[in-house]
Amino acid sequence: MLRGTRSTATLVASLVVATGALAACGSDTPGNGLDFGKGLDAVTISGDVGAAKLTFKERMEADKLESKTLVTGDGAALKDKDKVFVNYVLGDGYTRKNAVDTFGKDPAIQVTVGAAENAQPQSLDDVIKNVLADHIKAGVTRESRIVLTGSTEAMFGALAQSPALATEGIGNDDGLVLVADVLDVTPLTGPEGTATDAPGWAPEIVEKDDVPSGLDFGDLPKPTAKDPLSSAVLQEGTGKKVAEGDLLVLNYLGSVYDAKKPFDESYGKDKEPLVLPQGSFVPGFNEALLDKKVGSRVIMRIPPDKGYADSPPSEEIPKGATLYFVVDILAAV
Repeated sequence: MLRGTRSTATLVASLVVATGALAACGSDTPGNGLDFGKGLDAVTISGDVGAAKLTFKERMEADKLESKTLVTGDGAALKDKDKVFVNYVLGDGYTRKNAVDTFGKDPAIQVTVGAAENAQPQSLDDVIKNVLADHIKAGVTRESRIVLTGSTEAMFGALAQSPALATEGIGNDDGLVLVADVLDVTPLTGPEGTATDAPGWAPEIVEKDDVPSGLDFGDLPKPTAKDPLSSAVLQEGTGKKVAEGDLLVLNYLGSVYDAKKPFDESYGKDKEPLVLPQGSFVPGFNEALLDKKVGSRVIMRIPPDKGYADSPPSEEIPKGATLYFVVDILAAV
């Protein structure tokens, strides 16, 4: 079902420094010729928690890593192993540009309090989670805003010269500012709202212990590749509508026509909901979730050209298969 995560660069596993990695941005960089300001003196941070805006007044210089809590939230204090959603913006003090801004088009991240550092980060988000691990910890309250400043090396350590940062235009001598808002968002445990009748094309949902365990196709005709993408809300929640790039928390079950069991699901015992940005799934799944409300249960039928077509990820999904999903939208950040 997945196609990958946000469009940040994948880290090279060996973390070999890319040839010509930036020591500082080149002579055509917009920041050249401007005065430097020290740390937070060079920036303006505005907006409420969850809607921060970072603006550079001048080029920023920063050396050692420094942390400051700009806003102490009035939400609950975090405990070890809590999962918390974080919006962040990473600004480059040399170019005076924001390399990543999850308050804008980029999706938020989920941080686990007290989690061990990821020794093999696969994306810039993974690197940011490592950086925040020492600052978003037990005792920090939800709705807090934490700001870090420092050189690229001070902030990212051994990853300071990685291709992932260079791809984002960050030089290994640049001063950086990282604004992180700890959100007070708790995913639902299941769908809400009154159940409605399923459309005629939809299989029946089979439940075990009150959660979906399979799909019963009964006497439904076999789908064809010409069938359109179809989706229906079986229970409509009252939360926000899913927008492009939202970080989603989903429970889901996927099956092909007349299969004896799902090819994938997250409802099973000892499993956890899926947490990934909208846009990370096959095209039909992405499209069917847009504008659906948090708390909704959605059933969808995805034709091959909006699914896996002739490149399925497992033997349980035949080439050219139509995909059926039941999805519970538990959160959208």
